[in-house]
Amino acid sequence: MATVLQVFEYEPVCFKSGQKGFREAFTEGHHKAFESYFRENDGCPFFVLIPQGIKFTSYVGVIHIGKLTIEVLPKTGKSGSTEVWHQVLLEMLKTCSLLTAKDVGNAPLRLRSNSILDLYFELFLNELDYLFRRGLMKQYRKKEGQQKALRGALVFGQHISKNIVHKERFYTRHTTYDRDHLIHQILYEALCLTESLANKVELGDLIGRLMLDFPPVQRLKVNPKTFERLSRNRKTEPYQKALEIAKLLLLNFRPDIRTGQNDMIALMFDMNRLWEEYVYRKLLRDSPPGWKVKSQRSKLFWENKTIKPDLVLEKDGETYIIDTKWKIPSNRRPDDNDLKQIFAYNHHWNAKYSMLLYPKSSDEQDVSGKYHMPLNEQEHHCKLGFVDVLDGDGLNLGIGRDIIAKIEFLESRESG
Repeated sequence: MATVLQVFEYEPVCFKSGQKGFREAFTEGHHKAFESYFRENDGCPFFVLIPQGIKFTSYVGVIHIGKLTIEVLPKTGKSGSTEVWHQVLLEMLKTCSLLTAKDVGNAPLRLRSNSILDLYFELFLNELDYLFRRGLMKQYRKKEGQQKALRGALVFGQHISKNIVHKERFYTRHTTYDRDHLIHQILYEALCLTESLANKVELGDLIGRLMLDFPPVQRLKVNPKTFERLSRNRKTEPYQKALEIAKLLLLNFRPDIRTGQNDMIALMFDMNRLWEEYVYRKLLRDSPPGWKVKSQRSKLFWENKTIKPDLVLEKDGETYIIDTKWKIPSNRRPDDNDLKQIFAYNHHWNAKYSMLLYPKSSDEQDVSGKYHMPLNEQEHHCKLGFVDVLDGDGLNLGIGRDIIAKIEFLESRESG
C-alpha cells in the first residue's frame, strides 16, 4: 500500500537523518528518481535539487513515485494543519473546474481524506463507469488486412504478395464500424495506468469490472499529438470529462524504463495561477448586481508586446484593476516592479483604482497609496489588499464579497 507524505510549498524533503526536512519515507532511491526527472525535464518548475533531497517551489498538487505519494499543499502563515490545507486545495481545484465529475447517482466520492491522486483516479473511473452505463459509442474507421470475402478496395500489391498460395483470401482496405477507435484506445491506456497506480483497496473492484467489460482495442503510445487528432461533436460530448482526466494522467506519467520500480506521475498546479483563477471564479459568483468581472484582458504595450492584468472589474463606467499575488510582501510593502506594473495597467485601462491582492498570513492590514502624477493628469491609487484564505478550519468561501468590499472602501475613502 502506498505511503502518503504531505508537505507544504517551499518545504524541503531529505533522506539523510539529522538534516532539515528529513522524512523516513523518502529514500535515496526516491531522490535519484527525482534527479532523473529533473534532468529529463529541462527547466522543471515543480522543485529544485538540494543535497540529499529536493525543495518544492510554488507548485502544489501530487507526485507519485514507486509506492510513495507526496502531496504538496499551499499554506499562508502558521495556522492550519496539513488536513486543513489538503481540504483547501481540494476545494480550490473543484472551484476552478480542475476536479469535477459527472453526478453518478448515489455513488459519492469515497476518497475525500485520501491522496489527491487517488481522487483523480476515482473521478476518472466514475466517468468511465458513467460511459459504460449509457453505452459506449461506435465509430467508423479505416481498416486494412486479410479478408475471406471481397469487401472494400482490393490492395493489389499486398494481395499478390500475401495470397499467392491462399487464393481464397483478399487483402483489402475497407471501412468498419465498431468500438475500437481512438477515444476508447486513449481511455483504455488511462485505465491501465490507473490499474497500476491506484489504491487497490478502495478502487480494486471498480477497476476490475471496467477492465473486464472494456471492448477489445488496439494499444497505442499516447503523446500530446494523440489528443490533437480527436474531433469534438455531439456524439463525443459525453466523453469530454473522461478524456480531460485521461490526458492529465497520461501526459504527466514518466515510466521508470530501467527497473519499473520508480514510475513517476506528477499532477502539479502553479499556485499563482490557481489563486488567480480561484479569485476570479469567486468574484464572478459573488459580485453584487452591476459589477462586470473580466479575466486576462490584454492590450498592446510596446510594438507587438502586450500587458495583461489578472482581473478587470467594471461598474457604472468605472474600471478597477486587481493583480493577484500568492506571496507575502516583504515588510508588508509592495515590490517596486509590482507598483510599476499596476501603474501601467491603470494608465492603459484608464482606471483610477487598483489593488495588489495578497493572502493574509497573520494580522496584515490593508495599505492604500496614491501615485504622484504630473499636473493636469488624472490621479490614481493602488491598494495592498489582504484577504483571509481560511475561515476557521476551512476555506474562506466569502473571498469574493471581501474583495468587493475592499474596492468599495478604497473608492469611498479616496473620493471622500
